[in-house]
Amino acid sequence: MERKAMLLLLAAAGLALVSVPSVLFSNAIKKYFSFVDNWGVASIKPSRSGIIPPQHPRADRAAEPPQPELRFVKFSLKIAGAKEVKIAGDFNKWNFDALSLVKKDAKTWEALLPLPPGRYKYLCRVDGQDVLDPLNPETDMESGRKVSVLTVK
Repeated sequence: MERKAMLLLLAAAGLALVSVPSVLFSNAIKKYFSFVDNWGVASIKPSRSGIIPPQHPRADRAAEPPQPELRFVKFSLKIAGAKEVKIAGDFNKWNFDALSLVKKDAKTWEALLPLPPGRYKYLCRVDGQDVLDPLNPETDMESGRKVSVLTVK
Protein backbone atom coordinates (compact mmCIF):
# COMPACT_ATOMS: atom_id res chain seq x y z
CA MET A 1 0.00 0.00 0.00
CA GLU A 2 2.85 2.30 0.63
CA ARG A 3 3.92 2.02 -2.95
CA LYS A 4 0.41 2.81 -4.17
CA ALA A 5 0.28 5.93 -2.00
CA MET A 6 3.67 7.03 -3.32
CA LEU A 7 2.50 6.64 -6.94
CA LEU A 8 -0.68 8.60 -6.22
CA LEU A 9 1.36 11.37 -4.56
CA LEU A 10 3.76 11.45 -7.53
CA ALA A 11 0.84 11.58 -9.99
CA ALA A 12 -0.76 14.47 -8.06
CA ALA A 13 2.55 16.36 -8.03
CA GLY A 14 2.96 15.81 -11.79
CA LEU A 15 -0.57 17.03 -12.45
CA ALA A 16 0.09 20.15 -10.35
CA LEU A 17 3.33 20.85 -12.27
CA VAL A 18 1.54 20.59 -15.58
CA SER A 19 -1.67 22.46 -14.73
CA VAL A 20 -0.25 25.48 -12.84
CA PRO A 21 1.92 26.78 -15.73
CA SER A 22 -0.89 26.25 -18.21
CA VAL A 23 -3.28 28.31 -16.04
CA LEU A 24 -0.66 31.05 -15.75
CA PHE A 25 -0.06 30.94 -19.49
CA SER A 26 -3.80 31.13 -20.14
CA ASN A 27 -4.13 34.20 -17.88
CA ALA A 28 -1.21 35.89 -19.66
CA ILE A 29 -2.84 35.28 -23.06
CA LYS A 30 -6.15 36.76 -21.81
CA LYS A 31 -4.38 39.89 -20.52
CA TYR A 32 -2.53 40.33 -23.83
CA PHE A 33 -5.67 40.11 -25.95
CA SER A 34 -7.61 42.46 -23.68
CA PHE A 35 -4.76 44.96 -24.19
CA VAL A 36 -4.92 44.54 -27.97
CA ASP A 37 -8.72 44.92 -28.02
CA ASN A 38 -8.53 48.27 -26.20
CA TRP A 39 -5.65 49.57 -28.26
CA GLY A 40 -6.64 52.69 -30.21
CA VAL A 41 -4.76 54.10 -33.16
CA ALA A 42 -3.79 57.75 -32.81
CA SER A 43 -3.89 60.05 -35.78
CA ILE A 44 -0.53 61.25 -37.00
CA LYS A 45 -0.14 65.01 -37.04
CA PRO A 46 2.75 66.80 -38.72
CA SER A 47 5.07 68.69 -36.41
CA ARG A 48 5.39 71.55 -38.90
CA SER A 49 3.63 72.70 -42.03
CA GLY A 50 4.62 71.13 -45.33
CA ILE A 51 4.97 74.20 -47.50
CA ILE A 52 7.40 73.80 -50.36
CA PRO A 53 9.24 77.00 -51.23
CA PRO A 54 8.81 78.26 -54.81
CA GLN A 55 11.51 77.22 -57.24
CA HIS A 56 13.51 79.90 -58.99
CA PRO A 57 15.20 79.18 -62.31
CA ARG A 58 18.95 78.97 -62.07
CA ALA A 59 20.81 81.59 -64.03
CA ASP A 60 23.58 79.23 -65.14
CA ARG A 61 21.18 76.75 -66.76
CA ALA A 62 18.90 77.39 -69.73
CA ALA A 63 15.22 76.63 -69.29
CA GLU A 64 14.34 73.10 -70.38
CA PRO A 65 11.62 72.75 -73.00
CA PRO A 66 8.41 71.12 -71.75
CA GLN A 67 8.17 67.38 -72.37
CA PRO A 68 5.38 66.20 -74.72
CA GLU A 69 2.45 64.33 -73.23
CA LEU A 70 2.55 60.60 -73.99
CA ARG A 71 -0.34 58.44 -75.16
CA PHE A 72 -0.39 54.67 -74.84
CA VAL A 73 -0.98 53.15 -78.26
CA LYS A 74 -2.06 49.53 -78.62
CA PHE A 75 -0.80 47.70 -81.67
CA SER A 76 -3.01 44.70 -82.33
CA LEU A 77 -2.80 42.21 -85.21
CA LYS A 78 -5.04 39.25 -85.93
CA ILE A 79 -3.00 36.71 -87.83
CA ALA A 80 -3.67 32.99 -87.55
CA GLY A 81 -0.73 30.61 -87.35
CA ALA A 82 2.01 33.22 -86.84
CA LYS A 83 5.04 32.26 -84.77
CA GLU A 84 6.59 35.74 -84.39
CA VAL A 85 5.23 39.26 -84.98
CA LYS A 86 7.34 42.43 -84.80
CA ILE A 87 6.73 46.09 -85.63
CA ALA A 88 9.18 48.72 -86.84
CA GLY A 89 8.55 52.34 -87.67
CA ASP A 90 9.90 55.84 -87.46
CA PHE A 91 9.18 55.72 -83.69
CA ASN A 92 11.93 53.05 -83.20
CA LYS A 93 14.23 53.94 -86.14
CA TRP A 94 12.85 51.08 -88.25
CA ASN A 95 14.40 48.45 -85.96
CA PHE A 96 12.25 45.30 -86.01
CA ASP A 97 14.10 43.85 -83.01
CA ALA A 98 13.04 46.80 -80.84
CA LEU A 99 9.31 45.90 -80.63
CA SER A 100 7.98 42.33 -80.54
CA LEU A 101 4.29 41.71 -80.08
CA VAL A 102 2.96 39.28 -77.46
CA LYS A 103 0.56 36.48 -78.39
CA LYS A 104 -2.78 36.93 -76.55
CA ASP A 105 -4.76 34.05 -78.08
CA ALA A 106 -4.64 31.81 -81.17
CA LYS A 107 -4.92 34.74 -83.62
CA THR A 108 -4.24 37.98 -81.69
CA TRP A 109 -0.85 39.62 -81.14
CA GLU A 110 -0.56 42.85 -79.08
CA ALA A 111 1.89 45.45 -77.80
CA LEU A 112 1.41 48.67 -75.84
CA LEU A 113 3.73 51.56 -76.70
CA PRO A 114 3.92 55.10 -75.23
CA LEU A 115 4.08 57.70 -78.01
CA PRO A 116 3.70 61.49 -78.09
CA PRO A 117 0.98 62.85 -80.36
CA GLY A 118 1.95 62.82 -84.02
CA ARG A 119 1.86 60.87 -87.29
CA TYR A 120 3.88 57.65 -87.45
CA LYS A 121 4.73 55.30 -90.31
CA TYR A 122 5.25 51.63 -89.48
CA LEU A 123 5.44 48.14 -90.94
CA CYS A 124 4.69 44.71 -89.48
CA ARG A 125 6.95 41.68 -89.85
CA VAL A 126 5.17 38.33 -89.51
CA ASP A 127 7.49 35.29 -89.48
CA GLY A 128 10.11 37.23 -91.47
CA GLN A 129 7.68 38.65 -94.08
CA ASP A 130 6.98 42.41 -94.14
CA VAL A 131 3.22 43.11 -94.27
CA LEU A 132 0.93 46.09 -93.86
CA ASP A 133 -1.26 46.28 -90.76
CA PRO A 134 -4.46 44.47 -91.85
CA LEU A 135 -6.57 46.41 -89.31
CA ASN A 136 -5.34 49.86 -90.45
CA PRO A 137 -6.40 51.02 -93.94
CA GLU A 138 -4.31 54.24 -93.84
CA THR A 139 -1.07 53.89 -95.85
CA ASP A 140 1.77 56.02 -97.22
CA MET A 141 5.11 55.56 -99.02
CA GLU A 142 8.43 55.30 -97.16
CA SER A 143 11.73 54.65 -98.96
CA GLY A 144 9.93 53.26 -102.01
CA ARG A 145 7.66 50.86 -100.14
CA LYS A 146 4.08 51.06 -98.92
CA VAL A 147 3.74 51.33 -95.11
CA SER A 148 0.91 51.72 -92.62
CA VAL A 149 0.30 55.11 -90.99
CA LEU A 150 -0.84 55.75 -87.41
CA THR A 151 -2.02 59.15 -86.15
CA VAL A 152 -1.77 59.65 -82.39
CA LYS A 153 -3.92 62.52 -81.10
